[in-house]
Amino acid sequence: MTVKIIIIIIAALLVLSAAAFAVITPYPSVYFVRWLFKRYPYVPPANYGYYLENVTIQRNIDYGSAYPSGTLDIIKPKNFNGGGKVIFAVHGGGYISEGDETEFYYVMLATEGFVTVNVRYAIAPEEAKYPVPVKQLEEAYTFIKNHNDLYQLNLNVVLFSGDSAGGQIAGQFVAMQTNHAYLESMNGLSPVQFRQAVPLETIDGIVLLCAIYDFLQLEPPPENTMKLPLKKLGMAYFNNTNVHSKLIASAGILDKITADFPRAFITDANTYSFEFEATEMVSILESKNIPVTSIFYDVAEVVLHHNYQFHLDTPQGLQTYQKLVQFLKQ
Repeated sequence: MTVKIIIIIIAALLVLSAAAFAVITPYPSVYFVRWLFKRYPYVPPANYGYYLENVTIQRNIDYGSAYPSGTLDIIKPKNFNGGGKVIFAVHGGGYISEGDETEFYYVMLATEGFVTVNVRYAIAPEEAKYPVPVKQLEEAYTFIKNHNDLYQLNLNVVLFSGDSAGGQIAGQFVAMQTNHAYLESMNGLSPVQFRQAVPLETIDGIVLLCAIYDFLQLEPPPENTMKLPLKKLGMAYFNNTNVHSKLIASAGILDKITADFPRAFITDANTYSFEFEATEMVSILESKNIPVTSIFYDVAEVVLHHNYQFHLDTPQGLQTYQKLVQFLKQ
C-alpha cells in the first residue's frame, strides 16, 4: 500500500469520525453558536457612558442555587431610595452561552427608574439541562425575597423579562406561577421540583424579546425562521433528540396560558427569528383579554434579524426600547 493511499484512508477516517462525532454529540453545534454570539455583538448607544454613570451595580451575588452558575447582578438607579419596579431578567444564548452582553440594556432601564436583577443560570450541556434554568429563576427570586432586608427592593411590583432562550425560560416560569395545573404537571414529569414562589398580585408584567414559545413548531423550522440546529440544541438542553417527546413539549407555553397570566410586552424580528410564534402568543393573550403591547416590523420595509432590539444603533431597536419604557411605566 502506497503512502498516498494511506494518507487518503487516514483522511477519510478523520472525516467519518468528525461526522459521527457531530451526529452523536451536540458539541459542534454548541461551539458554533457560541462563536456566533462572540462574532456578532450587540450595539449599545453611542452615549452609553452616560447611563453607566447613573447606576450602581452589585455584581456576582451568589443566590444559593443547587446548580452551577447561580449568581446574579442587581442594577439600581444611582439615587435608589427603595422604590421602583423590579425586573428579573434572564439572558438568552441558546441555553448554551452565558449571555452577559445584554447588561447594557438593563443599565439603560435602570436610569429610567427600574431595578434589574440579572439572573445567570447553568448552561447546557456541561453544567445542567432542562428544566434547571427555570428552577434557578425561582431560586433567584426566592433568594432576593429572603434577603430583601439587605437589598430593599420593591417586590410588590415585579416583572420578568428574557430574550431568546431567556424569554422562553421567563415565559415558562411565569406560566407555571400563574397556572397551578401546569406547575403540578411539571413536578410529575421532572425530578426538578417547582413551587408557587411569586404572589400573583405582585406580578406586574412580562417582557418577551424574540422568545421561543413552542419547540414542537420549530422542527423543521418554517421558512424565514431561525435555522439553528434545533435537534442539536435539544440534545444539549433537553438531553433528548426527539422533538416530540413529552419533556420537550412541556417547555411550550402557548397552550398553558390562563387568565392569570400578566400583561405582556412582545416583540420579534421578521427574519431568522420566531415571529410566527410571537404573533400566535399575542393572539392567545388577546383572546383571554390579557393586555399586550406588541411590536413587529414589516419585512417589506426593513429586514430585522433575531434580537434586533439590542442593536440600539438602528431606528427600530431604539423605537422598541422607547416603547418598552412606556410599557414598564404603565
